[in-house]
Amino acid sequence: MYLLSRQEMYDCDRYTIREMGIPGKELMENAGRGSAEYLRDILLANGEHVLIFCGSGNNGGDGFVIGRYLQSWGYHVEIIVTGKCDKMTTETSENYHACLDMGISIHLTSSYQEWQGIGIDIREYGMVVDAIFGVGFKGSLRGWIAELIREINQKSKRTIAVDIASGIDADSGLADNAVQAQYTLTMAAIKYGSILGAGKSCSGRIKVIDIGMPPEVIAQKNPAGRLVKADMIKLPERKDHYHKGDYGRIAIIAGSPGFSGAAVMAAKAALRSGAGLITLFHPPGMELIFEIQLLEVMTRAIPLDLEELEEQLAKFDVVLFGPGVGINERAGDILEMLVHKWHKPLIIDADGLNLLSINQNLLWEIAGKRVLLTPHIGEFSRLSGVGVKEIMADPAQVLMSFCRGKKLKVLLKSSTTIFCDGEQLLFDDSGNDGLATGGSGDVLSGIICSFAGQGLELAEAGIAASWMLGKTAEKLAEQRETRSIIPSDIIDNMFKY
Repeated sequence: MYLLSRQEMYDCDRYTIREMGIPGKELMENAGRGSAEYLRDILLANGEHVLIFCGSGNNGGDGFVIGRYLQSWGYHVEIIVTGKCDKMTTETSENYHACLDMGISIHLTSSYQEWQGIGIDIREYGMVVDAIFGVGFKGSLRGWIAELIREINQKSKRTIAVDIASGIDADSGLADNAVQAQYTLTMAAIKYGSILGAGKSCSGRIKVIDIGMPPEVIAQKNPAGRLVKADMIKLPERKDHYHKGDYGRIAIIAGSPGFSGAAVMAAKAALRSGAGLITLFHPPGMELIFEIQLLEVMTRAIPLDLEELEEQLAKFDVVLFGPGVGINERAGDILEMLVHKWHKPLIIDADGLNLLSINQNLLWEIAGKRVLLTPHIGEFSRLSGVGVKEIMADPAQVLMSFCRGKKLKVLLKSSTTIFCDGEQLLFDDSGNDGLATGGSGDVLSGIICSFAGQGLELAEAGIAASWMLGKTAEKLAEQRETRSIIPSDIIDNMFKY
């Protein structure tokens, strides 16, 4: 499923109108009718009262069309216009007047005092439809509109956003004060902002509405973004006649005093996700800890001579480096050896990423190699040299620029995880806040190296592991509160549902 940025949506609209010859008025009609049909068929009870808030742009025009259809089907509709009539687009103005001609009650407001003076109690309506701002919105909601939206969020029984919830930036998902929708009826394709950052929690369930835009319009633009769905996930192949050697020889270089848990979780996650043979390489002196904790995993102290380590790694299919290794000269030397001498798949996580950010020259040396970096936002900021606020303002574009410029593969971990290789952006919005706890990243990296060792390409392994992590957390949330989910729960319940 395609995901579109703000500009990509504009380009598709423009191409549809100018090159395909489909008028903007027809697209608006299709958008409003399709949305109204979904409300009627899925969400509304007969005769229910609906309050629609319309701005002066095309998003407001969609809202007016929705009002027309709902009114004609017997619902009681009232419309609040939050924009100025003289600022309406041609299509929006036509639908505004069509609503007036139908006798729909419409109230014009330009201040919070005027809104209060209307005397409407939002709590008396079965549904509120938000058609105030569309994908063009940027910045933060201010003034009386911000007060109005706070009131909608406090009093609405059910709120439905048209295209994107008002107050969400369509590219970044930034939403300082946005409509909290239970459903978003989005036009033609989901926008980045509806599944990123705060925008994800403001959007509710997302339904794509067919507006009559030919599928080839979006396809020929070849958008970089795709939303990961179950049918896109590739898992390693299993066959009855395979033996443990066919399911990957996995080397994990992890752990240090005080951080043994990261190594244990990565190794157990790799084991639970199907790896055939796993060896944990750890600092000398930690043998007892790992031998007790990892009954099914081989453990080996990292030799002092790195040439000997290189020789020992030669028989493995994939290396995971980083969970809990610490930020020290010894770990840095191991990473440098891997970058220079290891030519099979390599996953670098956690402290490995921090060591990379210290030695930026290594980033250029892994360009184009079979290496996957798995940072969270803070680690990515250190790697890229871009501030966290700047990243959050446009994460997809910053990530794309970084990967394309350095020819790197990155799995950027967040509430919506993004894989990028400089050409494509794969968005995985699975999971919940149960994953917002220390150790989840170690579990993820363990799954990735297991899948890569079993034959998946790094892109396939990264996105499949992220999806597996997220879906397991979602299933666990059906049994217990998300706050009580811990990384060990994920390991114990993978492939269980």
